[in-house]
Amino acid sequence: MPIQEMATEMSTNRPRRKLFKRTLWKRMEANTTLLESSAFRWTIRVFGYTSLLYAAIVVLNLEAHNTEPLSPEHLNNVVVALKNPALIAGVSLPLLGLIASHLRSIQTKKQIETQQDQNIFSNYLAHRSQFNEFMEEEAPLVNVSRISKWTMYGRLFPKAEEGDFEINSTLASFFETLPKRLTKLTKILESTTYNRKENWNDLETIFDDLESDFREFSQAVFTDDLDKELFLSKLERRIDKHLICVHALHECSNFHRALLDENSVWEIQEKYVQCKSILKPQSLRERILHELRAAALSPRTSLTEDREREQALKGKLFFENLCMGGDDSDIVIAKEISEVIDQNFNSEEKLEVERVLPAAINIHLTVLNNEGQESQP
Repeated sequence: MPIQEMATEMSTNRPRRKLFKRTLWKRMEANTTLLESSAFRWTIRVFGYTSLLYAAIVVLNLEAHNTEPLSPEHLNNVVVALKNPALIAGVSLPLLGLIASHLRSIQTKKQIETQQDQNIFSNYLAHRSQFNEFMEEEAPLVNVSRISKWTMYGRLFPKAEEGDFEINSTLASFFETLPKRLTKLTKILESTTYNRKENWNDLETIFDDLESDFREFSQAVFTDDLDKELFLSKLERRIDKHLICVHALHECSNFHRALLDENSVWEIQEKYVQCKSILKPQSLRERILHELRAAALSPRTSLTEDREREQALKGKLFFENLCMGGDDSDIVIAKEISEVIDQNFNSEEKLEVERVLPAAINIHLTVLNNEGQESQP
């Protein structure tokens, strides 16, 4: 119990001590007057009381020296004796002047800081207003994103409220490294064959990584409307959206002044165009896969379009067959067609493929399948 009482007493004494310290000494702040300053008051007290005490002692110990009280000689002696107390009191004057000067400097500093804050806020509002006008007039991301303009502003200029209108350092770094990443993508595109789905995964991963970085600043949507597109066509469409994001981010970043290098944008665009030029089926199997998917699995809008695709597929396959030394009755690419179908289409898709294949090719495929089944033990 005594320990608890002591703890309670100590806890109640702490606020009193803090209050005593506050009343004993008040710091000089911008809203403090000179007379409210503890430094000013304590200087007056120390030197004033000291000089008064000294003067009282001097006066009490002053001898008359055979002079009448209040006579000129006596008053002269008193004045001479009080020189030292007056000197002590006079020492406080430069100190009081120094205190007043210091308080004035604090108030001036506060005024400057307040003015700077007001200027920063005014510049911030003007910058936002100009960005708003730019977004209303240009709408650079209207085709790929529904991001709020103020959300995008916050991501592009994260320190704008502090008066720093430099572009996001992460975005600047992204634009600097993007050409190298696209060079790597170009090499992968050049070495990739598209006749098997397994070869698409690496490309999908690279595109997903790029789009993740774009999405960080633009919230752009790249693949939601491309589910029914063919793989190569989908990559081309995604590249087109990448280019839209590149130009949009560049324009939004430079709407007020040049913050992203113009040359880097042209280099990025050149790299993307190079990537698109590579996205063409190169081998026979790649071309067959692309043509079969385009004819059988692409969304149809009418029967006329369906027949046109079947005729186009027939012409392309017979042209490939002719280039390989066959003719209308001798389908020399039947084996390649059969392998492409087996490796890349499920059972439902195979039915669609068989429906659009020319009759002559279907016959050869049936013969090949029968021969394969007979050769099995």
